Amino acid sequence: MDSNGDCLGVVLAGGRSQRMGADKAQLVWHGQRLIDRCADLLRAAGCSRVLVSGNYPQYPHVPDQFPERGPLGGLASVAASEAESRWLVSAIDQPLLDANLLRELLDGLLVATEIGRAVCRYGEEPLPMALRVTPETRRWMQYAVSGDSPGHRSLKALQQHLRIHALPADAATRARLRGVNTPEEWQALLDQQAP
Repeated sequence: MDSNGDCLGVVLAGGRSQRMGADKAQLVWHGQRLIDRCADLLRAAGCSRVLVSGNYPQYPHVPDQFPERGPLGGLASVAASEAESRWLVSAIDQPLLDANLLRELLDGLLVATEIGRAVCRYGEEPLPMALRVTPETRRWMQYAVSGDSPGHRSLKALQQHLRIHALPADAATRARLRGVNTPEEWQALLDQQAP
C-alpha cells in the first residue's frame, strides 16, 4: 500500500477537549462539524485515505493506544497499523485552515525530501504538517511514547528528529492556522465570521 503516490490524512482528534468543555470535533463551523470539515480538507488536499486519531467509531479511526501522550501518542497509534509513508496531519481545532494551505505542505514535503528533511510545516507552527514516515520513524515514535522522558513526547521533538523544512508563515498564514481551545476563543471566532 505504501508508495510515493499514496498519502494518508490524519485528523488529530484524540484529546479530551478539557479547556473547551465540549468535544471540539462536534463543534459546527459554517454548517459542518469540525471533524467532517477537517477530513474533507485532507481529501481535497490530495490524501488517498483519511483516518481520525481518536475514539470515533463512526469514522475510519485509530483509537489512542497511548492516551496520556498527547498528539504524538495519537500519531504513534496510527503508525503501528498504517503503511503509507506520506502523511498529512491536521488538528481538529483549526477551523480557518483550507485545502490550499495543506496542499502546499505536500508540495513542500517533496522539496524537504530532496534536501534530506522529512517534515514540512509553516514557520514555527507545529500543525498542520506533512511528513515522511519510515520504519525508523515508526520505531522512534513508539520509543518516544513508551518512555518516561516528557521531552521526547512532543510533536516538536518528532519534527526536530525528522529535520524540519519550514514554509514561510506571515501573519495572515499564522492567523489561518490558529487553534481554538476555549469557549471564549470559539465565540470570538464565530463573532469575527458573522456577516
